[in-house]
Amino acid sequence: MPSTPPITTSAHSTYTFSASDNIAASHPQPEGRHLSATSLVDLLDVRRGSLYHAQDIWNMLVDPQSCAGRELRGACEAASPNGPLFLEMVTLLTLPESERTIDRLTDAGVFLIPARAGYLRPEDAALLRSNEGLLLWLQYAATPTAYLKVFDGSDIFGATSTHDRTRIAKILRILIACGRDRTAATPSNPSDLAPVNPLSHLCSQVAPHWLRRVLELGGCPHQMSQRGVPLIVNAMRAEAIRLHNAGQDFMCAHTSLRQLAELLKRHGADLTQPNGRGVPSVALLAFHGLCGAAEALLISGASPNAADTHGNTLLHHLAHAVHMRETPTHTENAKLAHYVLILALRHGGSLDRPNASGHTPRSWLPEPTSLGPQVDEAFLTTVRTAAFRRIRALS
Repeated sequence: MPSTPPITTSAHSTYTFSASDNIAASHPQPEGRHLSATSLVDLLDVRRGSLYHAQDIWNMLVDPQSCAGRELRGACEAASPNGPLFLEMVTLLTLPESERTIDRLTDAGVFLIPARAGYLRPEDAALLRSNEGLLLWLQYAATPTAYLKVFDGSDIFGATSTHDRTRIAKILRILIACGRDRTAATPSNPSDLAPVNPLSHLCSQVAPHWLRRVLELGGCPHQMSQRGVPLIVNAMRAEAIRLHNAGQDFMCAHTSLRQLAELLKRHGADLTQPNGRGVPSVALLAFHGLCGAAEALLISGASPNAADTHGNTLLHHLAHAVHMRETPTHTENAKLAHYVLILALRHGGSLDRPNASGHTPRSWLPEPTSLGPQVDEAFLTTVRTAAFRRIRALS
């Protein structure tokens, strides 16, 4: 990333300053003291009002004693210690917005995934070029974990003001436009390291009413966390836990669960997507005790017969879990898998599809294993008890 040398005189600046400008800079006016105490946001508001020359703004930004200079330096050092980001940002913030080209933004490290610069929406490019956009980028996108503060306490579950909603919408556009939604990179070191809890996952967990917007802006519907958990699992799990905490039955495929599955599906999510170890989403939700969420995926089109590279279907995974029911550490998994296996059969699942090794799900089921459409009340009670214990561990 090219660095920008310090600009201490007009000879180094992008601008050509007049003699009067230089005189004003070398002999500060009384209001200069006021300017030195001005915050970064207010300083840039003053600049938009054309009350000061660009050189005055530059002087304040590079001055380690000015309020704005300390704010900007602190933000840049947090994002890129001892790197060129500070001077790059000083240059950008001193330039007119019309001269803040995509190349300049790229050189400054704004695009954490450089390829994002090539297909920006015009409105996103305009936002990133603006003073407001650059300051929001510094606050929420420049450091790998700052995006975790986007949804503060006032926004959870929709309790937020119009001003806050407008601000959050802008932040989301910036996070996705620069690539922060898919990387834990720093501005000086772009990489493909996935965030532990990506933006879309965070959104589904603490501010689900924003998930639709994140997906509309280009959030990845099949994105996995750094721990290998698909968005579909984290989103459905969070909604199911919210319903449970509100007193709803976790064994039911509630309307909101089906709507969430349909939303993700419309934006390209694979409802059968496995985790990093190859376990399908339906089975993962079942093992968490969230049987209603697992059924909601089946109702919304998760195919129980979709096979992975080894030919294993959802029913292979569930039947194998049932097969382990005599092992004490697998008893609860076996009960939950047995129940969801019955649900999968209702949605067209086949017990007779062989995997790549020639094994069918039926061949793994121990005897006796009831697969009838009617679920015995005693069995349902044991499943509910096992599910409740798993859910309590999640909460």
